[in-house]
Amino acid sequence: MNKAALFLLCTFGIFSAGASAQSTPEMHSGTKEIEFFVAGGHSVAGGRSNTGVFQAGARFGCVLFRAPVGNLEYSIDFIPIYFIAQVQNAYGVSFTPFNLKYNFTAFRGAVPYLELGGGVLFTNHDVPDGTNAVNFTPQTGLGVQLPLRRRSNDYFGVALKYVHISNAGLATPNPGLNTLQIKLSVGRYTRR
Repeated sequence: MNKAALFLLCTFGIFSAGASAQSTPEMHSGTKEIEFFVAGGHSVAGGRSNTGVFQAGARFGCVLFRAPVGNLEYSIDFIPIYFIAQVQNAYGVSFTPFNLKYNFTAFRGAVPYLELGGGVLFTNHDVPDGTNAVNFTPQTGLGVQLPLRRRSNDYFGVALKYVHISNAGLATPNPGLNTLQIKLSVGRYTRR
């Protein structure tokens, strides 16, 4: 089993046990989310290798509607700090205007989720080396949010994300960069 997946599984188990007495945050239609996060990881098979990634940013979301055992949320991510460690290191900014997240709210305390999104990344050097400085970032992930206090809408989150970085044919070659990242976050759900 991959080390990152094992880390996420252990973290989920430890925090879920501690959060079982906590209540699940109120997440009805129209509930807003704000989250601050850091994520980092490494390249995996299927593209360029020996590349590290670090990012830090903020998420703004809104629950669209309730669904069986959960709800569907739309969010956008602003990532002003994006670092790619490669032969020629690259610094950039990223924007993810499309992100759908399904929150499983039927559990008591912990809120597991699945997400699917896509965005764009602008860097000062080509990513991967010798390709293009403008890339697209389709991504998927699974994670869990755990309340920080009893009856609180504040949470700590941990997730495992797969992010593909590719210029989508804007330049040749287009080898792409597949990364597996661990994301840590703190956030809050509010209803206005």
